[in-house]
Amino acid sequence: MKAIHLKLGIAALCVSAGAAYWYYSPLIALHQMRTAAYDNDADSFNARVDYPRLRASAKAQLNAAMHEQVKPRIDDGNDVLAKAGADFGKMLSMVISDQVIDTLVAPDAVLGAFKLGLVKSGGGSRSTPDTVKPDPKYTSERVGLNTYIVHLESGKPGVRGLSLVMERHGFASWKLAEVRLPTPAAAPN
Repeated sequence: MKAIHLKLGIAALCVSAGAAYWYYSPLIALHQMRTAAYDNDADSFNARVDYPRLRASAKAQLNAAMHEQVKPRIDDGNDVLAKAGADFGKMLSMVISDQVIDTLVAPDAVLGAFKLGLVKSGGGSRSTPDTVKPDPKYTSERVGLNTYIVHLESGKPGVRGLSLVMERHGFASWKLAEVRLPTPAAAPN
């Protein structure tokens, strides 16, 4: 009888430990990314980034921002020249943004950008960082079972900064799939 209770207790402990690991696995993955970036371990860092998804989301965000900027600024909906200029601007922005994103969302660039968020470089001509920044303040949220979002504070009250979107790959493996840029405040017309 005692053996059954012992086995049930061990099984309950194992299930609890597995559930806790599953629940905290996105934070563990972020910590592993941070450690890999700080140690310049590109292989370990790149294993935790879904580059095709990251490129696709960055292209979509940049295209949306560029489309917003090239909208005709005229209230008259019949201005053919303004519409033609906006259409040409949209077409040109798509070509340029695809090339820019492909360059910026390369493994070395993402590792460098992630590392810049962790350390600040010292003055002078040294290229290696010498001091660690304090941990940035953030809030996080779990969206469903497969998405975990970390919102970094921007330093301005009530305004969210950059957001890192982690997605589940497997039981407790997570990859960075999207970086959401902060939305700029609307400019007065």
